[in-house]
Formats: sequence, C-alpha cells, structure tokens
Amino acid sequence: MLKQLKADFPDVTVSKIRFLESEGLISPRRSDSGYRRFSRDDISRLRYILTLQRDNYLPLKVIREQLEAIDSGKVTPVTAKQPVDGAPSPDQLRANEVRRLTRADVGARASVADSFVGTCIRMGLIAADPAGFFSIDDVAVVQVSHRLTEYGLDARHLKSLMTIAHRQMDMVARVSDPLAHAKDENARQRADETAREVSSLILTLNAALVKGNLS
Repeated sequence: MLKQLKADFPDVTVSKIRFLESEGLISPRRSDSGYRRFSRDDISRLRYILTLQRDNYLPLKVIREQLEAIDSGKVTPVTAKQPVDGAPSPDQLRANEVRRLTRADVGARASVADSFVGTCIRMGLIAADPAGFFSIDDVAVVQVSHRLTEYGLDARHLKSLMTIAHRQMDMVARVSDPLAHAKDENARQRADETAREVSSLILTLNAALVKGNLS
C-alpha cells in the first residue's frame, strides 16, 4: 500500500497513515491476525486526504468534515489545487533528514564566504547545536540571506525578517502547544501536524500578501 502512495506522496509514512486512522479519517479492515488490509477504496480515500493536505493546505478538521459530507452523499470529492505559488505545503515543512554539518560545510553548500556564515551566526540567523553542528535548513538561511544582501538589504533588514519569523512561530506555538499536552498517545503527533498546517497557512498568507502588493 505504501509503495502505491510513495510515487505521488514521497513524504508519507506508516506512522502518518496510522495517525490518520487514529483520527478517524480512514478505517481499513483488519485480518484475523490484526493486520490492516487496505482496499482500493481505502487507498483512494488516502490519496484524497493527502492531496487536500498537500495542495489545498486543509487542516484535518476540515478534511474530516468533507469526508463525512462525501460519505453521506452531500458533496462530490473536489481536489482542485488552490495554493499560492511558492508557498510550501504542510508536508514540505516536515523536518529534513538530519545531517551534521560543520561551519565550513555550511559555507561550501551555500556558496558563500566563511565570514558571511560568521555574520549569520552573530546575528542569530543560524545557531549550532550543542555538539557544534549545523543543519540543512541553516544552509538555506545563509544562502537566501546572502542573496538578499546582493540586492542591498543589510543586517538590519535580515534581523527584521528574523523577528517576524519568531513572532509567527509564537502564533503557531499558541495553537499547537496545548494539543501536545492532551492525555492520549497521539497528542504529540497531532500537535506536530497542526503546527505544520498553521505554519503553511501563515506562509501562504505571506506569499499572497506580497504577491498582491506586487500587482
């Protein structure tokens, strides 16, 4: 079943599917030995859910309501893509593969001088972990920051963008943190899923506002 989905949804995992089941969005049959048996309809339903999350950025609550309406015959499934160009979907906001990069690695991958990496560190744009290593996301921050400086933006502007990002993450935490403290085994995963969904919506709004002002 997973192989059938991976081609279109490379980020899907067994734990993700089990989470969707625990949330009541899918209900595969069980064999006598307890194994899940996904029918063709189950896989189609999964595709519909994953498409709505990836392309339309819909939260699980809204997807559940749509599925209930579909099951009752009130509406027909629609998965028209509606995102703003350049805005990441919730699944694209999943943590990247963990890679332990040195400061030199960051500079090399971002194609910038080590002095600029140092500038980003001093400004607080990136920070090493307790072991002194950086992540792939740090490379992206350095690379994009450098490109912005080539257009004349300076440290003051970059700090302003960082402050905005921190405020946005505070908004995300305000929504997702209470979910993590619920007393059930899926609380943490539900909180993480919600954090990605809200983050995606905030970034989509940012992109739409910027795009609208360019028109």
